[in-house]
Amino acid sequence: MRIIGFCFSIIFCISLQAQDIVIRGVVRDAGTNKGISGATVKILKGSSTVSDSAGAFLLSLGEPGFFILSAEAAGYQLGYSPEMLFTFDKSPLVQINLEPVASSIGQANVVRSGLQNRKAESPVSAQQLSIREIERNPGGNRDISKIVQSLPGVISIPTFRNDIIIRGGSPGENKFYLDGIEIPVLNHFQTQGSTGGPVGILNVNFIKEVNFYTGAFPLNLANGMSAVLDFRQMEGNLEKPKFRFTLGSSDLGFTADGPLGKKKKTTYIVSARQSYLQGLFTLLKLPFLPNFIDYQAKVKTRLNDKEELNFIMLGAVDYFRLNEKVNDGVTDSLTLKNNKYILGYLPDFSQWNYTVGGSYTYFGRSKHQVFLSRNMLSNRTVKYQDNDESNPAGKILDYKSTEEENKLRYENSRRMGQWTSLNGGGLEFAQYGVKTFNRISTPGGPLTVDFSSSLNVFKYSLFSRWSRALSNGILLAGGLRLDGTGYNKSMQNPLNQPSLSVSASLPLARNLFFSANAGQFHQLPAYTLLGYRANDGTLANQAVAKYLRNRMAAAGFQYNYGTETKITAEGFYKRYANYPVTTRDSLSLGNLGADFAVVGNEPVMSNGTGEAYGAEFLVQRRSRTGLYGILSYTLAWSRFADKNGKMLPSAWDSRHTLSLTGGIKLKRNWEVGAKWRFVTGRPYTPVDTVRSLLKQNWDVTNQALLNYNRLNSGRLGSFNQFDIRIDKVWYFRRSSLDLYLDIQNVFNYQFVGPNTLIAAQNPNGTLITDPGNPGSYRADYLPNTSGTILPTIGIILDF
Repeated sequence: MRIIGFCFSIIFCISLQAQDIVIRGVVRDAGTNKGISGATVKILKGSSTVSDSAGAFLLSLGEPGFFILSAEAAGYQLGYSPEMLFTFDKSPLVQINLEPVASSIGQANVVRSGLQNRKAESPVSAQQLSIREIERNPGGNRDISKIVQSLPGVISIPTFRNDIIIRGGSPGENKFYLDGIEIPVLNHFQTQGSTGGPVGILNVNFIKEVNFYTGAFPLNLANGMSAVLDFRQMEGNLEKPKFRFTLGSSDLGFTADGPLGKKKKTTYIVSARQSYLQGLFTLLKLPFLPNFIDYQAKVKTRLNDKEELNFIMLGAVDYFRLNEKVNDGVTDSLTLKNNKYILGYLPDFSQWNYTVGGSYTYFGRSKHQVFLSRNMLSNRTVKYQDNDESNPAGKILDYKSTEEENKLRYENSRRMGQWTSLNGGGLEFAQYGVKTFNRISTPGGPLTVDFSSSLNVFKYSLFSRWSRALSNGILLAGGLRLDGTGYNKSMQNPLNQPSLSVSASLPLARNLFFSANAGQFHQLPAYTLLGYRANDGTLANQAVAKYLRNRMAAAGFQYNYGTETKITAEGFYKRYANYPVTTRDSLSLGNLGADFAVVGNEPVMSNGTGEAYGAEFLVQRRSRTGLYGILSYTLAWSRFADKNGKMLPSAWDSRHTLSLTGGIKLKRNWEVGAKWRFVTGRPYTPVDTVRSLLKQNWDVTNQALLNYNRLNSGRLGSFNQFDIRIDKVWYFRRSSLDLYLDIQNVFNYQFVGPNTLIAAQNPNGTLITDPGNPGSYRADYLPNTSGTILPTIGIILDF
């Protein structure tokens, strides 16, 4: 309440209502970056103006809100800005880039709005999220990993994690880019060797739009097999410093942006967030205490009309500690057993990471871009029996690992009449180090893994993409990418793992299009796999490791209704090869990646295969004044081969996924949104009760072992969740205040999974030996339910 009172006191001091909002912007040639004079700039369903000789323009708004601007000029295709928020106190600079119209094309290929635009290289399997869809997503808590679950092809799973599972592929098959620079870590407490975690790192205050590819991947953005997420950040304002304070469900944050220097050629935007989960979980008497800090920054400099510099930085520090005092004062037997079970298998965990990089852009006869970046991940996990670190003999796990990457990429984009091309290449130098002590249980008995490893990997790539727009509205594109690395002889030759993509899109009727893509894409295995060494010090996977391969095809229809709605229907097929399969359990890594264990830190064979196929349907509408929303449905099958080569349902084989997200803007700046998700159950592997309860196994793992002879033979029940969000915004001359109520799982749906096998224990906590088998513990079970109503009151204060 003190924080809310503080916010209102600031508002009271500076709350004189304004008359107009001034929008400043510029219209530029997309290829040369020169300003376009005489361009007509409009607010959709609003006022208009004409750009001056430098391409600059001014527009007045009578009310605040989310708006899209359009621009058109002689000799250019119609262009649109991203959806942006304009208020009395905050009006971001708008830049609209227009593509020239070749003389033989005429107006046949006039670009629709950003929502409806067809990209020649990715006419299918490509979606886009705007700032409003990100900011106002119910149940998303302004976390981009949760927000994309509204899109087709994305599977929602009933867990607190936000693993992005796309079209039947594992979370480790996704890649993320921020202003063209790869960011390997998207989540706090991220699973090493995969990409998921419980809380996203990206601050949505920075995000202008998200381009989401589930196929037809851009060949300059490498190494994705299920999804590529291309995040585009906004720029700081050029007028004066502005600030934003946010308070959400798990953290509080502060963001600042503004100009640097008197010439107003440089802008900045910087933020920091601090979690308060550790204190909250202590009050709630939970057995684990997470805590995190993250930071993000961007600096943009326009040196002149032809040269730009862009700098970004992103990082996080995460800690995960056990609450060993959680049972103090607890008398409920079920709570005591559940807490002891969690304390028994969860380790202490710490992780930090950063990405820092920049890009240089030169506009001449063609567009030249150079990207330079460095990223690092440090991961430490420790576990002792009974959590007693004073007993060296009780050490179960001591894992310490680092990953470092240094990347250089060059791109050249050029227009030649009706043709456009993108050509370039990249160099990377990566270093991986790990020190592992781990007592594990295998089908052959207990095993102690104890090794240290360091690995240097040099990687290189070349890519070329060409596209053409024909006079009848047909779009054609094709490209080739070659990747190589010095890890082993097979991977050294880029011709052994070529990636290629071919696309076509053609109009069938007014506003109706048919598009298709076929491609082959490759992904380098995780460093945890490449750097794993046997106890004798040899690289255990060097002789067998290969680039993972995905051959895929997608085709579908797109219908544009008006300028605000897009309807698509699409089918896809994916075929995997060279997938790593563990030699200990004969398990494809395609089934892993959605928990906190390290993925790939073990010996493998690269002979795994898999497939995924299905259909998707999407209705997406954007409206400034009325109803907006996303309706998506996915029907999919996902299968990976078992140790006998038989195709079995994968861990991601959720047959039906339905998501409905919508909102409406009401009078007096009220906004109401809702989201409903329904997902049929995924397969699961039953536990091996006998092997789990052997004392030699339970004393090490403190949790059940899975029976991979019955891989994915069970299936969970269906899951659904209904979320709502209500926003009330006050706009003032020098500030604005957004108070929102977000309620997840409004109907308190309880997801019930298979009961959790544990070793039985006495009231004093000691484990009970099975009387009929002295070498084992007696079985007991805990109920496995999840789901509760989760309300959040949030504050967004701009000043």
